[in-house]
Amino acid sequence: MNALSQSTPLRDFGYLPGRIFNLAETLFGSTPAATKAWAPAVNVTEDDHAYQIAAELPDVTSADVKVVVRDGVLAIKGERKQESKTEGKKYHLVERTYGSFFRSFSLPKDANGEKVTAEFKSGVLHVTVPKHEEVKPREIEVKVQ
Repeated sequence: MNALSQSTPLRDFGYLPGRIFNLAETLFGSTPAATKAWAPAVNVTEDDHAYQIAAELPDVTSADVKVVVRDGVLAIKGERKQESKTEGKKYHLVERTYGSFFRSFSLPKDANGEKVTAEFKSGVLHVTVPKHEEVKPREIEVKVQ
Protein backbone atom coordinates (compact mmCIF):
# COMPACT_ATOMS: atom_id res chain seq x y z
CA MET A 1 0.00 0.00 0.00
CA ASN A 2 1.35 3.41 -0.94
CA ALA A 3 0.53 6.07 1.57
CA LEU A 4 2.25 9.08 3.02
CA SER A 5 2.32 8.55 6.77
CA GLN A 6 3.57 10.48 9.74
CA SER A 7 7.00 9.25 10.74
CA THR A 8 7.07 8.06 14.35
CA PRO A 9 10.32 6.17 14.98
CA LEU A 10 10.22 7.02 18.68
CA ARG A 11 6.44 7.16 19.11
CA ASP A 12 6.31 6.80 22.89
CA PHE A 13 9.24 9.15 23.47
CA GLY A 14 7.47 11.78 21.33
CA TYR A 15 4.57 11.87 23.79
CA LEU A 16 6.85 12.74 26.71
CA PRO A 17 6.80 16.57 26.33
CA GLY A 18 2.98 16.60 26.22
CA ARG A 19 2.80 14.39 29.29
CA ILE A 20 5.17 16.68 31.19
CA PHE A 21 3.03 19.72 30.31
CA ASN A 22 -0.13 17.87 31.38
CA LEU A 23 1.52 17.01 34.70
CA ALA A 24 2.62 20.64 35.17
CA GLU A 25 -0.93 21.87 34.48
CA THR A 26 -2.31 19.37 36.99
CA LEU A 27 0.18 20.30 39.71
CA PHE A 28 0.60 24.03 39.16
CA GLY A 29 -2.40 25.16 37.15
CA SER A 30 -2.41 26.30 33.56
CA THR A 31 0.97 26.76 31.89
CA PRO A 32 1.60 29.82 29.72
CA ALA A 33 0.70 29.27 26.06
CA ALA A 34 4.17 30.32 24.97
CA THR A 35 5.71 27.30 26.69
CA LYS A 36 3.38 24.65 25.22
CA ALA A 37 4.65 22.45 22.42
CA TRP A 38 2.79 22.83 19.13
CA ALA A 39 2.64 21.24 15.73
CA PRO A 40 0.96 22.75 12.67
CA ALA A 41 -2.20 21.11 11.38
CA VAL A 42 -1.68 19.41 8.01
CA ASN A 43 -3.74 17.91 5.22
CA VAL A 44 -2.14 15.16 3.13
CA THR A 45 -3.66 14.35 -0.24
CA GLU A 46 -2.71 12.28 -3.26
CA ASP A 47 -3.55 12.25 -6.95
CA ASP A 48 -2.21 10.21 -9.87
CA HIS A 49 0.95 12.30 -10.14
CA ALA A 50 1.94 13.46 -6.65
CA TYR A 51 1.40 13.65 -2.91
CA GLN A 52 0.55 17.06 -1.47
CA ILE A 53 0.99 18.31 2.08
CA ALA A 54 -0.63 21.57 3.19
CA ALA A 55 0.55 22.82 6.59
CA GLU A 56 -1.14 25.73 8.39
CA LEU A 57 1.54 28.15 9.54
CA PRO A 58 -0.08 31.48 10.48
CA ASP A 59 2.36 34.23 11.51
CA VAL A 60 5.34 32.17 10.35
CA THR A 61 7.59 33.64 7.68
CA SER A 62 9.00 31.54 4.87
CA ALA A 63 12.49 32.30 6.21
CA ASP A 64 11.53 30.49 9.44
CA VAL A 65 10.48 27.24 7.68
CA LYS A 66 12.65 24.43 6.33
CA VAL A 67 11.59 21.37 4.31
CA VAL A 68 14.12 18.53 4.35
CA VAL A 69 14.02 15.11 2.65
CA ARG A 70 16.45 12.52 3.98
CA ASP A 71 16.40 8.71 3.91
CA GLY A 72 12.79 8.48 2.75
CA VAL A 73 11.45 10.93 5.36
CA LEU A 74 10.11 14.40 4.59
CA ALA A 75 10.46 16.80 7.54
CA ILE A 76 8.89 20.23 8.01
CA LYS A 77 10.48 22.27 10.75
CA GLY A 78 10.55 25.87 11.82
CA GLU A 79 9.58 28.41 14.41
CA ARG A 80 6.73 30.81 15.13
CA LYS A 81 8.18 33.74 17.02
CA GLN A 82 6.25 35.34 19.86
CA GLU A 83 5.28 38.94 19.36
CA SER A 84 7.08 41.29 21.70
CA LYS A 85 5.03 42.70 24.53
CA THR A 86 4.06 46.31 23.94
CA GLU A 87 4.10 48.92 26.66
CA GLY A 88 0.54 49.80 27.66
CA LYS A 89 -1.00 46.68 26.10
CA LYS A 90 -2.81 44.27 28.42
CA TYR A 91 -3.19 40.63 27.52
CA HIS A 92 -6.44 39.12 28.79
CA LEU A 93 -6.09 35.73 27.13
CA VAL A 94 -3.17 34.12 25.30
CA GLU A 95 -3.98 30.80 23.63
CA ARG A 96 -1.71 30.83 20.61
CA THR A 97 1.45 28.82 20.98
CA TYR A 98 4.89 29.92 19.89
CA GLY A 99 8.24 28.30 19.47
CA SER A 100 9.72 25.55 17.35
CA PHE A 101 7.68 22.94 15.53
CA PHE A 102 8.50 19.73 13.71
CA ARG A 103 6.42 17.34 11.58
CA SER A 104 7.79 14.38 9.64
CA PHE A 105 6.30 11.97 7.11
CA SER A 106 7.59 8.66 5.76
CA LEU A 107 7.55 8.74 1.98
CA PRO A 108 6.08 5.76 0.12
CA LYS A 109 8.24 3.87 -2.36
CA ASP A 110 6.65 5.56 -5.37
CA ALA A 111 7.48 9.08 -4.09
CA ASN A 112 10.32 10.94 -5.79
CA GLY A 113 12.06 12.68 -2.87
CA GLU A 114 14.58 14.31 -5.19
CA LYS A 115 11.96 16.48 -6.91
CA VAL A 116 10.06 17.87 -3.91
CA THR A 117 8.82 21.45 -4.26
CA ALA A 118 7.46 23.82 -1.62
CA GLU A 119 5.47 27.03 -1.85
CA PHE A 120 4.42 29.32 0.99
CA LYS A 121 1.22 31.28 0.37
CA SER A 122 -1.29 32.99 2.70
CA GLY A 123 0.05 31.29 5.82
CA VAL A 124 -0.08 27.81 4.30
CA LEU A 125 2.96 25.78 3.27
CA HIS A 126 2.21 23.65 0.19
CA VAL A 127 4.67 20.79 -0.35
CA THR A 128 4.42 18.62 -3.47
CA VAL A 129 6.13 15.24 -3.67
CA PRO A 130 5.89 13.90 -7.23
CA LYS A 131 5.55 10.20 -7.87
CA HIS A 132 8.11 8.26 -9.89
CA GLU A 133 6.90 7.62 -13.39
CA GLU A 134 5.79 4.05 -13.76
CA VAL A 135 8.21 1.85 -15.59
CA LYS A 136 6.27 0.63 -18.57
CA PRO A 137 6.91 -2.89 -19.73
CA ARG A 138 8.93 -3.01 -22.89
CA GLU A 139 8.19 -5.59 -25.51
CA ILE A 140 11.19 -7.12 -27.16
CA GLU A 141 10.75 -8.74 -30.51
CA VAL A 142 12.15 -12.23 -30.66
CA LYS A 143 13.66 -13.05 -34.01
CA VAL A 144 13.55 -16.60 -35.29
CA GLN A 145 16.45 -17.77 -37.40
